[in-house]
Amino acid sequence: MQHTLWLLSPELVLLLVGGVLLGLDALRAYWDASRWTPYVALAGLLGAYISVVTLWGYEGRLLGVLACDGFALAVKAMALLATGLVILIASEYIRMRRGRNNGAFYALLLLAALSICLAGAARDLLVIVLAFELFGIVSYIIIGYLRDEPHAGEAAAKYFLYSAVASAMMLYGLSWFYGVAGSTGLAAIAAALEESGAALRPLLLPPLVLMVAGFAAKVALVPFHQWAPDVCEGATAPVVALFTVTPALVGFAGLTRVLMTVLPVGGSELSVDGRTLLITLAVLSMIAGNLVALWQGNVKRFLAYFSIAQAGYLLVGLVAASPRGVTAVLFSLAACVVGDLGALAAALALFEHTGSYEIKEYAGMHRRAPELAWPLLVCLLSLAGLPPLAGFVGRLYLFSAAVEEGLLWLAIVGVVNSVVSLACVWKIARVLFVAEPRAEGRLAVPPTLVVALGIAVTGVFALAIFANPILVLFQSAAEALVSTVP
Repeated sequence: MQHTLWLLSPELVLLLVGGVLLGLDALRAYWDASRWTPYVALAGLLGAYISVVTLWGYEGRLLGVLACDGFALAVKAMALLATGLVILIASEYIRMRRGRNNGAFYALLLLAALSICLAGAARDLLVIVLAFELFGIVSYIIIGYLRDEPHAGEAAAKYFLYSAVASAMMLYGLSWFYGVAGSTGLAAIAAALEESGAALRPLLLPPLVLMVAGFAAKVALVPFHQWAPDVCEGATAPVVALFTVTPALVGFAGLTRVLMTVLPVGGSELSVDGRTLLITLAVLSMIAGNLVALWQGNVKRFLAYFSIAQAGYLLVGLVAASPRGVTAVLFSLAACVVGDLGALAAALALFEHTGSYEIKEYAGMHRRAPELAWPLLVCLLSLAGLPPLAGFVGRLYLFSAAVEEGLLWLAIVGVVNSVVSLACVWKIARVLFVAEPRAEGRLAVPPTLVVALGIAVTGVFALAIFANPILVLFQSAAEALVSTVP
């Protein structure tokens, strides 16, 4: 029993602290805990992170449906980091607009982190579905949490509808695999598919398409991306910060676990079909995400489409379906976490002074707020893959993994789109550093946003400077996942 509790300690800490935050809300009539709730949530994330560190290097299974391996722990560490940055970004904004009743918001954030942890450790279809549904329900509530915001309700309704359709597609596709294998365990399904050979290919191709489409809709891959820019435009900036990174974390955690266990690329015709689907989604997402981002005038929609392009790059690593590819996906996810959240932190600070998310309103901000303009530029350049930043290292490993698997043309498509990404960054950099400011005077930045920006920018440089030891850790995580393939 103690051993099981130790293996579940990250999830249990998140659940316990989430309950404490709800309890603090219940005491609001007697004690104003609004200033303390963000720090309670951060303390819970720190406790969960310490649990992850103590588990690192352990390989085993938990309750028969969860894995405790390097891949699961790497996903958990990134989920905790992302949630911590979102809390720092959101704390001042939520306190000013929600007042004393804000513990539920941070409890929901911890539940979102919990769902990502479960998705990364899942070895059973039921756990994957439950993790995705928990994430969907929590996300729906978070989007509409600030009910007084003019477009929050509309954004929540759109997300709910798209999420419901995506869940239906994914669940229906996964149910076919259960029907073939007679089990919901990923290893059992993989063994059944290997034994059947090519005989079941006509039967399993439709559910394979549905399953991949369901995952793609969760991650916001083209052409299942329509919810992302609308939700990001209608939601508040702290919620946008959450939705630029967490769908990718939960989606790629679950998708990587399923594909590498059930459909490892090894020559089977069904695996070839899966690779073809992933290549198509990757190319469409890279091209559409970057090109549409070029035409955006709203910074939230811009970052939403930019994140769609990032998801396309990440999919290149899954197409490779090798330890190097999974390593590249993990490293690139970490780079996306710090890059996206750093950009959103700067955008929120600028909004607090300009009252607008229109890019044109940020003219000349290098004079009025250089502590915001430069971090924003650095984070965007990292997302675009410019050396010597973290995004470049991740992009280099993604493309090299594709080349190793004989997909040189896909790597070339990725490189061309990276050039387009730089054009997207120039669109904002020109406004920040070339255009004349619309007003005079320096801008003040809330301390929590300063901390979030500092962590993000430090992460962008640290991931690049210490790339070798970090890649070694992620490589061990990838090998732990690949070693479970039957």
